[in-house]
Amino acid sequence: MEHTAEAQRVEAALREIGWAAHCTIAREQQVWARLSAEVDTRDDTVDDYTNDLCSRDYLELAASMAAAGLRDTILKELASADGRFRAATVEDSDGRLGRHFRIERHDGWWWHRRPSKGPLADFLTPGG
Repeated sequence: MEHTAEAQRVEAALREIGWAAHCTIAREQQVWARLSAEVDTRDDTVDDYTNDLCSRDYLELAASMAAAGLRDTILKELASADGRFRAATVEDSDGRLGRHFRIERHDGWWWHRRPSKGPLADFLTPGG
């Protein structure tokens, strides 16, 4: 990573507020990119899905804490993955995901979306 020292500073700050030691910017970018690319085809449980949504939370916080260079790098990576995620999901306007995980109104937009098709979409149908 181009901004190694800055990334280490941000990751240390995130650990201090409770994020797990295995969480890093690079790891969470990989998790988010993978979820975004496969959200409508993966055979995940709702717990797997919500766990991966936490990666997006981590990246949002990391970007907000980072100096300009690293922040720009994170946001550039997020833009591409976010676009894929939005394209493969639908607004969870009836709160289907919220039946399985506590989601607050103020949580990031990604918490208010669910897969548009695939195994998890089928699970999240009424009665699923």
